[in-house]
Amino acid sequence: MTSALSASLAAWLPELLLAVGGMAALLAGAALRRSGPAAVIAWAAIGLAAVSLAVVPAAGPAFFGLIVLDPFSQALRWLALGTTGLVALMAHRASDVEQGWAGESLGLIALIGVGLMLMAESAHLLMAVVSMELVGLSSYCLAAMTRDARASEAGLKYLLFGALSSGIMLFGISLLYGLTGELALPALPEAIAALGPSRAGAVAVAVTLILAGLAYKISMVPFHMWTPDVYEGAPVAVAALLSVGPKAAGLALLVRLAQATGPAWEALLPLVLALTLATMTLGNVVALLQSNVKRLLAYSTIGQVGYLLIGFSAGSQMGLEAILVYLTAYLFMNLGAFACVAAVHRATGSESLEAFRGLSARAPALAAAFAIFLLSLAGIPPLLGFIGKFLLFGAALEAGQVWLAVGGIINSAIALYYYVNLIRLMYLHRPERPQMLQPAWPLRLAVGLCAAATLWLGVFPAPLLAWFRAVVL
Repeated sequence: MTSALSASLAAWLPELLLAVGGMAALLAGAALRRSGPAAVIAWAAIGLAAVSLAVVPAAGPAFFGLIVLDPFSQALRWLALGTTGLVALMAHRASDVEQGWAGESLGLIALIGVGLMLMAESAHLLMAVVSMELVGLSSYCLAAMTRDARASEAGLKYLLFGALSSGIMLFGISLLYGLTGELALPALPEAIAALGPSRAGAVAVAVTLILAGLAYKISMVPFHMWTPDVYEGAPVAVAALLSVGPKAAGLALLVRLAQATGPAWEALLPLVLALTLATMTLGNVVALLQSNVKRLLAYSTIGQVGYLLIGFSAGSQMGLEAILVYLTAYLFMNLGAFACVAAVHRATGSESLEAFRGLSARAPALAAAFAIFLLSLAGIPPLLGFIGKFLLFGAALEAGQVWLAVGGIINSAIALYYYVNLIRLMYLHRPERPQMLQPAWPLRLAVGLCAAATLWLGVFPAPLLAWFRAVVL
């Protein structure tokens, strides 16, 4: 037992380093009331975690089967760590984070990174719940990390909706355990098959309740209601984190749940297909009406989740590969877009679309990068977002879900309108404030990294596609 535990700790070294660093940064921020020492600790933890993740190989089941470190989870671990690093850059000395709490915010971001990695690795439903709560509780605090009425409202709404969804999910897990006597995902297929057709309805109810809890995490309709209000009230860096990290980890859990519950999940597929179309349509249509850029990106996030669910609904290797590619694209283009919003908000104090009027004259490089991110979100070639959408719609066609692919294409055309509207404001209008805009160096670095990745991986996607193809085979 001791040797198995030691082997598990060695394989889980990236998360261990990130967890220790996050706790140390949290304590340093609380004790010193300055963000500098906490930032050094958080960045050291992120860097060491990245090095160890590159060195330590995927080792299969760990911690007595509670988590699994396979190639699929390895890809998601990199996505979670990349999200953590970019958001830490955005949060460093952010103008909309209370400076007395800036150190604690960096520690919480690191701990959310640990939770996201655990969600992707979970091979046991109780471990899935623990990892989701680690992400959730830290996110509730971060959402209210500003002395502002909107931030307090955002944190409270997020807490209430989160508690409700966790309760629904736990009820589904308890029902599934009462039926099968199993919570380990690898053991569930055999346990469900042994129940016979007479219990199929009860299993379907249990899986539906678990799906409801996960749907809240990924902002899937009809569990999306919290998203625009929380994004609007939370600091920009926190909204960026919530828009990417929980979505990727939640989809990884959905994939593992679907694989584990087999026939019960197949019975729910028509419902999932309908909700997929509803999610992308509602997100994109309502985004057309927004005048606040954070709310616009919130509804855009809901629409993007709908695209990702196309690959999930396909239920094929191509669909899984498309999800991983689009999650990578979404990581860079959405975090990059939020970094641009953070830079404009820091300079103007405004979150309205009008704050971007004439941005090309005030900050040409920032406007060009923001245009790249918006066009990639719309799926315009040769950017990485186009590659991801091409694969997602191709997976739907391969699975015979032609109407879902057509729905995705129509929604992409709708989304193009509000993305191009922002570009129009930046390039075809004179600025209300003629002074030049100079973002802080962490934001410039985050924007530069995201823009370079979006362009480079879009033009040369072959290595990324080869890696993810090897993951899903």
